[in-house]
Amino acid sequence: MINLSIVQRANPKDLNAPRKYYVSTKSSGEITLDTMSELISEKCTLTETDVLAVLSALTREMSAHLMDGKIIRFGSFGSFQLSISSEGVDTEAEATRTQVRRTRVLFRPGPRIQSGLKQLKFSVASKQ
Repeated sequence: MINLSIVQRANPKDLNAPRKYYVSTKSSGEITLDTMSELISEKCTLTETDVLAVLSALTREMSAHLMDGKIIRFGSFGSFQLSISSEGVDTEAEATRTQVRRTRVLFRPGPRIQSGLKQLKFSVASKQ
């Protein structure tokens, strides 16, 4: 069950516009890399230390390959890819790397996660 909260927000493009109410996801907690390693080790023949070593190496390798411009595909789990936001200019000659304003990593869920997303149930917390 995904818990939702109701929040009132201003329009960032028009701060004088009336504030509106939105539903927003509410975290149900977090899980650390150590805890994830422990849980994975209970489901396979690897020790918790082995799993932690693999996950640590995975994060290093992912970072290196993302910084090299590669798309990282994890089968039915999904893929990761760098994305940028940039300013528009009028001519091709004006286009340079200085237009880049923001970089981020995109995650595109694969079939396993997409299937799970279709089955999500939501609950809105009541205000008291």
